[in-house]
Amino acid sequence: MPHPSLHKPACSVARALEVLGDRWTLLLVREILFGTRRFDDFATHLGIARTVLTERLNRLVEAGIVQQTPLKPGGRRFGYDLTQKGEDLVPALIAVMQWGDRWLQSPDTVPIRVTERTSGEELPTIQLRGRSGTLLAVDALDWAPGPGAGAPEIAPLIAAYEAQRPVRARSVPAPRRVAARAGAVRSRRVKPEGAA
Repeated sequence: MPHPSLHKPACSVARALEVLGDRWTLLLVREILFGTRRFDDFATHLGIARTVLTERLNRLVEAGIVQQTPLKPGGRRFGYDLTQKGEDLVPALIAVMQWGDRWLQSPDTVPIRVTERTSGEELPTIQLRGRSGTLLAVDALDWAPGPGAGAPEIAPLIAAYEAQRPVRARSVPAPRRVAARAGAVRSRRVKPEGAA
């Protein structure tokens, strides 16, 4: 049975990816976090074509993620800073970075660690936690209709997810991790209840 499109405007993931969906967006946010503010410095650090850089920065400004601010008080040259909306992306960026460190690097090739400025301690891995603070595994999550679930463009998708709910609960395997050095596979797969 064909599934309704995931690219409906009411879907928060689809809408976020319309803004964040190419590699340059989060790399520009990363550069601003590192202190880069000037157009020429973005171009140099990222090796990005100036036309592409102009378009991506304009898109980030239009989306309210980045704002232009004078490099000097009263000056005519502008740099780029994160807005509150842009700062709200930082946990997602750090989660992507930590995922890359874990799955795409070996421990001795991780290029940058994120640390707390006052203590110098490395940030812990961003994890999913319940309101009580309990660490949640992926199979402990559920997806419930939100306030916009009845919108005509999203209702068929919600209905399809609801129809799959029992199947999803039985068939989603636990994540597997490939050890970076040994090439061995360690499985955290848990047998379903009643399995031999």
